[in-house]
Amino acid sequence: MPARQRWARWLLWLVLALAIAVGAASRLLDSLPSPPQHATVAPSVLYDRYGTPIAEIGPSVPHASLGLEDMAPALVDALVAVLDPSFLEREGVDAGAYAAALRRLRGAPDRARDGIMRRYLETVHDPHGDAASEARLLLAELRLGRQLSRPEILERFANIVYLGRGAYGVHAAAHAWYGIPASDVTVTQAAYIASLVDAPWGVDAVRGSADDRYRSARDDRDRVLVTMYEHGMLTSGELAAGRSQPVPAGIRPAAALGASAVGPGAPDHGALDASTGGFVRLLIADAGLTAAVGRAYADLVERYGIHRVVTGGLHVTTSVDVPAQRAAVQAVRAQLDSMAALGADAEVAVLDRSGDVRVLVSAVGAPTAGDVDVDAGLRQRPLGDLLGPAADVAGAWMADAGDNEASAVTVLRAGDVAQVAAAFSVAATGGEKRTSRIVLEASDTPPSRSLPDRDTDRWPMERTMVPAATSIADLRAGMDSLTLRSGAPALGRAGVSSGTGDAWFAGWTTHYTAAVRITSRPPTAGIDLAPVTGELFAAVLDPLQHPP
Repeated sequence: MPARQRWARWLLWLVLALAIAVGAASRLLDSLPSPPQHATVAPSVLYDRYGTPIAEIGPSVPHASLGLEDMAPALVDALVAVLDPSFLEREGVDAGAYAAALRRLRGAPDRARDGIMRRYLETVHDPHGDAASEARLLLAELRLGRQLSRPEILERFANIVYLGRGAYGVHAAAHAWYGIPASDVTVTQAAYIASLVDAPWGVDAVRGSADDRYRSARDDRDRVLVTMYEHGMLTSGELAAGRSQPVPAGIRPAAALGASAVGPGAPDHGALDASTGGFVRLLIADAGLTAAVGRAYADLVERYGIHRVVTGGLHVTTSVDVPAQRAAVQAVRAQLDSMAALGADAEVAVLDRSGDVRVLVSAVGAPTAGDVDVDAGLRQRPLGDLLGPAADVAGAWMADAGDNEASAVTVLRAGDVAQVAAAFSVAATGGEKRTSRIVLEASDTPPSRSLPDRDTDRWPMERTMVPAATSIADLRAGMDSLTLRSGAPALGRAGVSSGTGDAWFAGWTTHYTAAVRITSRPPTAGIDLAPVTGELFAAVLDPLQHPP
């Protein structure tokens, strides 16, 4: 075959391969999820196992989406200056940004190159930092650049970025920090708000020297002002005037926003998490759900990130059984009322045989009879020797429990009563470890829709077999038999920590494993609380065996 024909054939194959690659890349880009129609902030809703809404997790400051024309020009300029001063001047493919993305794919983070487009996608898609996530973000960035103009991308980012004090977006931030609309912020105020993009804790978290406690915040604000001047956004006079202003000038006190309202009596039966901007509102106020919702909140943040949980509109089905939870609260209230003189605290956890947390109550008694707060949390206390000869079995996998050679006298540190109940489920199941779970699934739609129609992330149950059957047999042999009022048989074991006076009772029935802890304040050595824990164990489990 003549050389010219061979070259023509190779050229034809090359053109065909390029056409196939371009077509495949185009189809891949078109298959990626489209960016949302506008930057939304929707709270997440938590439901009990029957679909009843029990709590809402959202931003603590009301959110609103604004157009760029509704924001002060200085605020738009300040945000651009912080992240990418030439962002609005460029169009098309940003070679520098994509080169940085490719370096990240090879395991070399380059945070300094992350501009507005990248930050927006990281916010709405919540990447996990692996190579696959980086590749998806790179492709999503390509598609975003094809679908939206630079001002549209900037507008979306400005409406969803977290800027401290529970404020997502510039509208909420202007109200949270200065009590004014985003259209009215001054140059100095705009620079300060923009400086919070990378450190959104602000002056409320500043811990400087006694003579200049706002130095860090002032340096961050002035850095924004200087960048704005260098890129022609400010005159030299505006720069000098802005830098002369003290940082806290005009800033609204945090207390006015409810930042100090934590724990009992907080607005909407909730508590502001000042470090992350999440605000929990209990939708059912009479079931002592704070401990259960708090645990679900922590699990969700670990899995999805705080921004997705607070703003992403997740619908989360938990394992909480509200009727059983209410019955447990009533039992705890009655028990603490009878011990009012001791000022006792109590914790109760009930797990079903799948390891799901059905009941989680944390209550603080008061010296006055009848005055019981079932929403207050308890500090962690040592478990003591409740596990006895099974300490080397359960202690090896309980949080911070120590090593595999823990003896019966070792003081184990239990994270909470749910972990203690899970530890005893090892014996109840004959050696199968089931990690306690409170979140069953998370979805973008409420649980009322049929499962096939939902985009659902169902959380798997972790089950493993635990060795040392001899120790498990020893633990089962040390359990006491008891009969609930309904006639259901149960096995249980009581114990008292010699170090703190905490009284424990843990055990199981055919369907459930439970743990109870009662603590007197101050510890009372002369009163045996172990029988009281057994009574509370029976009172909590009885309605579950035979619901009313």
